[in-house]
Amino acid sequence: MVVLALALVAIAVLLGTAPLFFEIKVEPLPVQSTPYVRAEDAGATVHNLVIFFVLLLGATAAIYILFTRRRLLNLFLYFVWYVLAVGVVQFYTILYYWTGLLDEINAVRLMWASLLFGLAVAFLIHRRRGDLLLGFLGALAGVMFVWLLPEPTVAALLVALPVYDYVMVSRGLLGKLVRKSKEAASGGGGGARGDTPLFGFVVRLRNMSLGVGDFVVYAMALSYIVTKLVHLGGGAALLSLAAGVALIYLGLRLTVSVFLKRWGYGPALPLPILLLSPLIAAAWLLHA
Repeated sequence: MVVLALALVAIAVLLGTAPLFFEIKVEPLPVQSTPYVRAEDAGATVHNLVIFFVLLLGATAAIYILFTRRRLLNLFLYFVWYVLAVGVVQFYTILYYWTGLLDEINAVRLMWASLLFGLAVAFLIHRRRGDLLLGFLGALAGVMFVWLLPEPTVAALLVALPVYDYVMVSRGLLGKLVRKSKEAASGGGGGARGDTPLFGFVVRLRNMSLGVGDFVVYAMALSYIVTKLVHLGGGAALLSLAAGVALIYLGLRLTVSVFLKRWGYGPALPLPILLLSPLIAAAWLLHA
């Protein structure tokens, strides 16, 4: 299941970067990045990081507060996934239309269809189904960040997010949420085997779970690498993507050995991104 999940991340990266394989230079998309700013100076990068982590902490705190209020938590979950599903489909519709890979008629159809797709995703959440679809949408959102955010902000996030993940899982709210979820599931409130009260925020993969945010960051890192190396040719970009997926897989295997055997859970970003960091650095230097 982990291999399949990472294959979906790779597919999301390919879908998100496809225009670059046909048209190396893509004009800035007519999409607002508010509340983020697109400038690349240090002040803009700090501003974007502050906004990103304030929103991330706010969402984590909201989940923690609503954890024991299941009805409110479900409503929050439906809303988040509806907005995300609609936003992802509409963003890629604009991307493909803007780069000439999609005609106007089908673009309009997809914009309207996105509203129904959002409802379908919310329904799957209600039925506690569609784990891999949620991971795939998370990965598409990760590629979207690379398109919308300035390069220094993306690079800074790839450094900061693994640190944040480790601290929050080992000492912060994420760790407390995981422990509360495991306690609720073991007490009979989690449903079927492999289920979790945090479904919708995590993707169940048979004998383990990954946070949706992990899919976002994996795809962000891989698409950053691809967008920087595609100027060397499509073959180089595809080879870097395959190598990146293999490194993430190895990082997850190490995560299981280092953290899961020790705590029963663990952060899924630090080791995979650490192994991926030489490839990220090479992409930065070769593109400079």
